[in-house]
Parts: sequence; structure tokens; C-alpha cells
Amino acid sequence: MRFAFLSALLLLALVQTAFASIYSQLQFMKVLSPKDGQDVKAGEKLTIKYVMQPLVTESTSMGRALSLDVNFHRRTGNTKQQQVGAIHKSCPVAAKENKYVTYTKSWTIPKNTKPGSYAVDFVEQVQLRRTRITSTETIKINVVD
Repeated sequence: MRFAFLSALLLLALVQTAFASIYSQLQFMKVLSPKDGQDVKAGEKLTIKYVMQPLVTESTSMGRALSLDVNFHRRTGNTKQQQVGAIHKSCPVAAKENKYVTYTKSWTIPKNTKPGSYAVDFVEQVQLRRTRITSTETIKINVVD
């Protein structure tokens, strides 16, 4: 009975992974900056900082990040609107076998950006053991005077 339950649970997890094409959380990295709800001014630099997890964790490799794009969007509430700019296309995603790797980029918010609600959108292409997926994470920021 217990074996059947565990087998069914494992099968469900595999099916979800196989049929999912977009995840709402990054898989192999953690965003350190910007922080959700951060206030920034037009014309100032915005620091983009993220940490790549090791390729091998507890003697297991679950996959790896293939690419990362970071975009800047206008937003209304929790809905992204038009893309204002590309912060960085093809960010570095090289990971080490057994160490965390931190990457930092600076991007200047355009001076003509009007005060309001914006979002920094991280789009990660991921190679799992048998499939490729896209995972995203959106950080809400505010442009202020």
C-alpha cells in the first residue's frame, strides 16, 4: 500500500514536470536584488544580483540553467503591461559543480521613465533531466520622483 502511494506521488510529480512549460519561480537561481517593492528613481542605477546554485547538490544533479533574460515592464497591480526595456539579454548563468556563484549587473533606469509601478522580469530557460522548461520570476519595483 505504501509503495503504491509513493509510486503514484512520484508519477504525479513527473507528469507535472513533463507537461509544465512555464514555472512561476526560478529553478536554479535566487534573486538577491532588486527587492520586491523597492523604490528607485529615473536615471539612477538599478543593481541586478542573483546567485546560481551548484550543479550538484547532495550528490544529485537536477539539471541546469541554459539562459537568463532580465526585462523591465510597466505594470498595473499584479499584471505586467508593455515592456519598457531589456535590462540584459543572455545574462551569465555558468554554475560551478559544488559552489554558489553570484552575478551582479547594473542597469540605468531611463531618465524619461515616469513615476509609477514597474516590474523586473527574470526569464530562465532550464534543462531538466529529460525536458526543457521556462521559469519566470517577477519583482515589483516603484519608480518615484
